[in-house]
Amino acid sequence: MNSLKKRLISLVLLTCVAFSSIAGCSDKDSKKDSSDDKKSGSNVTDSTDKTNDSTDKTTAAPILDSPIEFVTDEKGNFVSFPMQSAQIGGSNGESNSGGLDLNGQDPESIDVSPSIPSSSSQPATEVIEVTNPQGEPVTDAEGNKTTEYVTVAPSESNTEEYKSVTDGNYILWMDISKNEDFIFNDEFVKITFKIKEGIPNGEYPITFVTDFSTIKGVTLNPTKVYNGTITVGGDAKKSEDFSKETEFIVYGDNISCKQGDTVDFYINTKNNPGLAATLLWFYYDSNAMSVTTKGVKAAGEFAEISNRLDSNA
Repeated sequence: MNSLKKRLISLVLLTCVAFSSIAGCSDKDSKKDSSDDKKSGSNVTDSTDKTNDSTDKTTAAPILDSPIEFVTDEKGNFVSFPMQSAQIGGSNGESNSGGLDLNGQDPESIDVSPSIPSSSSQPATEVIEVTNPQGEPVTDAEGNKTTEYVTVAPSESNTEEYKSVTDGNYILWMDISKNEDFIFNDEFVKITFKIKEGIPNGEYPITFVTDFSTIKGVTLNPTKVYNGTITVGGDAKKSEDFSKETEFIVYGDNISCKQGDTVDFYINTKNNPGLAATLLWFYYDSNAMSVTTKGVKAAGEFAEISNRLDSNA
């Protein structure tokens, strides 16, 4: 997969992480009013904040040309992307001249079709007329037609007619302000889904694709990724036992709900050795659910690390 990731992270690290030679990074503080330095020594900058410095055009262009939010220190040097998310294919997912592409895999290549059991409907009974081997109605002593109750298999029309639609969001974070990796485990990201009315009962998968990096720009993806599920109209899928896992893993919750509910779904980490950058995509069935407004948030230890603006904290 093409990365934002390694190209962008490596560039930033090469140009900014060596603080003894930080002159190669953008120095925008001399061009800002002193009031800009009141945000705990950091400046939050958007894609409209560009500089005419020729050095920026070569070493920091991918940052300055970014459609996403980033933070600089009091000297204007890039230090972090606060944790942020957007829908794949949205305005924040567009590529730019620096190779920043957050669109991830083609959603059509990700299968999030639900598992809809044919027994999701209760068996029904139906009254039928009794006939003899020749197909003629059987009558009682008074000449009335004889009837009986039979069990009818549940309709599978909801399974046959339902079509899933794959959609996705990305989650991006990077922090090089301390020139070290950050360790966080357990709850990582909270996603709030609104479950749609009228969908069939079943298990709806939430699928992940990851691209993580250390402060040295080295890829450090999980050894295993366990996707999660949202079970609609039934008991939650039994979760794996992760207590004996000794390697870095990412795993999703298995939760249950009913049609029309709003639910919180967590992505979790275990045995995280330390990261400086995370890019994660999650995919879901948008025919069955939607991500609520501002429904993707950092959670647990990661929330404290990723949402801070003060690079000296």
